[in-house]
Amino acid sequence: MPEKNGTTIRSNRFGAFEGVFTPTLLSILGVIMYLRLGWVVGEVGLKNALVIVIAANLITLFTGLAAASITTNIRVGTGGAYSMISKSLGYEVGGAIGIPLYLSQAISVAFYITGFTECWVSVFPQHNLLFVSVITWVALLMISYSSTKLAFRLQYVIMAIIALSIISAFLGKARIEQAVFAWHGVGEVPFWRVFAIYFPAVTGILAGISMSGELKNPERDIPVGTLSAIVIGFLVYLSMTFWYARVASPQELVANRSIIIDISRWRFLVIAGIMGATLSSALSMLVASPRTLLALSKHRIIPFSHSFSHINIKGEPTTAILLTALISLITLTLGTLDAVAGVLTMVFLVTYGMLNISVFIEKSIGIVSFRPAFRIPLIFSFLGGVGCFWAMFLINPLFGIISIVIICGIYFLLLRKEIERNWPDVRKGLFIFIAEQAVKIASKLPYHPKIWKPNLVVPIVQPVKWLEVTELLKSIVSPSGRIDIFAVTEPRSETSPEAISEQAHDKAETGRLIEKDIKNICDSLREENIFVSSHIIESKDIISASKIALQTLKSGAFPPNILLMQLGATDEEDMLVRSLVDSVSPQEMGIMLFDLQPQTGLGSMKTINLWIRQGSPNRDLAILTALNLQRNCDATIRLVQAVEDEEARLRLQEYLEHLKKITRMPGETEIVVLVGKFDEIVKKSPSADLNIFGMSEEMNFTHKRQIATSIDTSVLFLRDSQQESAIV
Repeated sequence: MPEKNGTTIRSNRFGAFEGVFTPTLLSILGVIMYLRLGWVVGEVGLKNALVIVIAANLITLFTGLAAASITTNIRVGTGGAYSMISKSLGYEVGGAIGIPLYLSQAISVAFYITGFTECWVSVFPQHNLLFVSVITWVALLMISYSSTKLAFRLQYVIMAIIALSIISAFLGKARIEQAVFAWHGVGEVPFWRVFAIYFPAVTGILAGISMSGELKNPERDIPVGTLSAIVIGFLVYLSMTFWYARVASPQELVANRSIIIDISRWRFLVIAGIMGATLSSALSMLVASPRTLLALSKHRIIPFSHSFSHINIKGEPTTAILLTALISLITLTLGTLDAVAGVLTMVFLVTYGMLNISVFIEKSIGIVSFRPAFRIPLIFSFLGGVGCFWAMFLINPLFGIISIVIICGIYFLLLRKEIERNWPDVRKGLFIFIAEQAVKIASKLPYHPKIWKPNLVVPIVQPVKWLEVTELLKSIVSPSGRIDIFAVTEPRSETSPEAISEQAHDKAETGRLIEKDIKNICDSLREENIFVSSHIIESKDIISASKIALQTLKSGAFPPNILLMQLGATDEEDMLVRSLVDSVSPQEMGIMLFDLQPQTGLGSMKTINLWIRQGSPNRDLAILTALNLQRNCDATIRLVQAVEDEEARLRLQEYLEHLKKITRMPGETEIVVLVGKFDEIVKKSPSADLNIFGMSEEMNFTHKRQIATSIDTSVLFLRDSQQESAIV
């Protein structure tokens, strides 16, 4: 029974036959069978008609198998296809499919009512079309609003009428006496166009699946009911295809689309069958679509969710039923059915396709949680998904594109919406799987400097110093580089809080503050769409722990290629820097040492002085870093160097001009060669926001601090790994 708060439905009222098989089969045995299948046979002949029927039903069968596989792996809950897709690909994907699916189901009620009314008026031409439509709508609303069980019991009567109408057709008199089949058709309409006209006959399998929230055992009822209906529906269509080819010539089948009425034994039974088929489809949709809306409301996907999640004492989603009925009534009165018919078919096909894709993804990525009791070969879900999307563009490419654009638009809107996240979702697993496969392939391919991009590893001792330079980190690695951050903290005491000494308490508090600061640094970078990961290591030996962390990251699937540290201010900090730099082979990783100017910081980052000497072994990393900073900060690069005499100045000027050309630096890049001793020139170098220098093998920290102090700007010292190239 439903809960008193009116938000949960689990009445467990229906079994496989009543809740799934009957509505699904009645949705399949519709007007296409009565009024279009004969035309299909007449156009393309028996041989090609069998190809169309088998191909279309295979797509439906694969989709039914996919649905069966999903339902035996999860607790489906309310919402049918929406619930299945959401629990595989997330709320956003489920909602993007579920919202247009619900609207399509609601509007489809008007389609089926119109089909019933047109058949009624053909028998009683004196009756008004709109009046009959509204009366039919009122009757269906009263039935669905009062009791879903009553609606399903009425479908037994309709099923009996359809069965009798088929018997009446088989007992009818054939128009042609000879015992031959119409193997070849008229051929006035292309084969794939005929396929497109027939395909909606097999797009009704969601009627039973949508009742998932009210089934006694959905994990069993959906597979049994859906697959049984698909198989029996296929056998009926196959038999009717042979029957049409036997009873009339192709010309008659094409000229008279209602020939089944004319040649059946009891004409009124076929008419009643057509009316019953359309009426049952309308009733199925009027019962099923509110359940989709109910599920969307439960998960706060749509506005006014609280109202639409209301359940009455009988277990009926009354508000959802009323909205569905209102949408169908508006559609009836506006008479816009033909304008949106194509889009509706596309939404159903997208839904079927996504069911197949969900199974294909979960099975492909090999997650342990996907262990359905009903297993299907991977190729089935692949063919089902491809078949659905192929049929979309076969039927109407324009409507297919419109449908996909609408669904994508809803998806991106839902991404911006705060939605509950405690929900099974394999999207992350999918991307991890793709990354794993890509790494396997990449590991077998040779490295070339052409693919180099900055991937930093940043050991952090005092996070507060780095909070001010996250913009520099972003500018170095954007748009596609990575950052690995790690920090070493003192081990926390495992004793009770009362037994912790004041000193131990201070260390624990420091550790918590470091973790908080690291998180703030990472969050600020992630907001800029930077791929960043962080690692906190507890150890008393900072140097040893840092070395181990660095070695671990170097041996990972995505190793860093630059070690970036801040230039220390004490001997202890120098020792850490020296130890980590010494642990990095020159062939493995570049080195960056950064010193932030305490007063001006990074300034406006509009001018970068790049110090390049002729024959420098560090020029590639320096140039690539400067170019990335120039691009990301919209800065100007200035090539700067000091020489001791005028002759050397001319040679270096020529060298830098050549270097600028072969490394494809921006045209506005300046070249400044100053005459004098380096230590004196540095003090009066052109003003800039950042100065970049090459770094020798000798780690003379005192000299580097002197340069940073004398130049009075933020400074970046670099050393190549010989894995970079600025001229490729």
